[in-house]
Amino acid sequence: MNQEIDKLPFYKSKISILILTFNQAQFIERALESVVEQQSDNYNLEIILTDDGSSDGTVDVIENFIKTSPVSIKFLAKRHEGVTAIAKNFLMMLNLADGDFIAFLSGDDYFSQNRFSRQLEKFATNPKLKISYSDGVNCVSGDLGTRCHSAETIDLMRCGDAKKVLRYLTSPAPVLFIQGVLARADFLKKIQPFDVDLIADDWVFSIKVFNELVTHGGEFDFDPNVSFIRNIHDDNTSRNLIVHYERVRQVAERYCLAPRKIKSKFIGNAIIQALKKRNSETLLVFFKKSLLYPESYIYVLLIFLYSIGTKIRILISNKYNIDSNGHP
Repeated sequence: MNQEIDKLPFYKSKISILILTFNQAQFIERALESVVEQQSDNYNLEIILTDDGSSDGTVDVIENFIKTSPVSIKFLAKRHEGVTAIAKNFLMMLNLADGDFIAFLSGDDYFSQNRFSRQLEKFATNPKLKISYSDGVNCVSGDLGTRCHSAETIDLMRCGDAKKVLRYLTSPAPVLFIQGVLARADFLKKIQPFDVDLIADDWVFSIKVFNELVTHGGEFDFDPNVSFIRNIHDDNTSRNLIVHYERVRQVAERYCLAPRKIKSKFIGNAIIQALKKRNSETLLVFFKKSLLYPESYIYVLLIFLYSIGTKIRILISNKYNIDSNGHP
């Protein structure tokens, strides 16, 4: 995009919102409505939507929505390929987009009000800005809860140091959601930020983004305001520990500095989660993996001790009416 045009307040940019769905009939209409609600005299919108072979009526909901949508929707209904096709589908949609900016939305999530305004203002005043991240809120059974990004992640993202962020992204298994992203389309199309050989989407996306910023320059930004609501439910792929481990393993082995440490930590945490949920199938899978990664039990012990310590603090606080600051 021409940088001089960028600076003109009357230039009407176009935002392409990329959405990937699979069996999200109960959520997709709200997701699409939340995009339509973003309409503004200051920019144009288009939706590029791919369905990965849903069997629950998702396609019917989408096709009915398209009939009356005031926002242009490019819709592709495909046969089911599963999580291995996530990266391929996102790249295909990215390359179909003709907007000046790119945003992402999961078919089971939705945008908050005025989701793009603050980020677009930052792009208008900073031609070096390539990508802007923002925060979200987790939603369980209709109740809004914790923020999607930890305080540690937000502090890091607001430091402005791309090298520090890249080290963070390639060391632990970080959480950085692309639902809060607004990025220049030419920047993303240049770097093709998904790896079609891997399951992962968000994590690889951010690794590729920050590798490009470190290598060739450009600025990034993090807006701490809430721009999306993330629905947490049993069908989230991240809640399937076996699938999620494969995603983490692939990225760790290809992109990260200490893949064994990342995998061991995940295995330890998965064992704890399986025990809590009394999921014998998942427990057996990760017990077998722990035989190859015995150090994972260090993480099991640390998580267990932390959990016990938390329960003791709660019991003491309740007994003596002590608040979170240690005051009676």
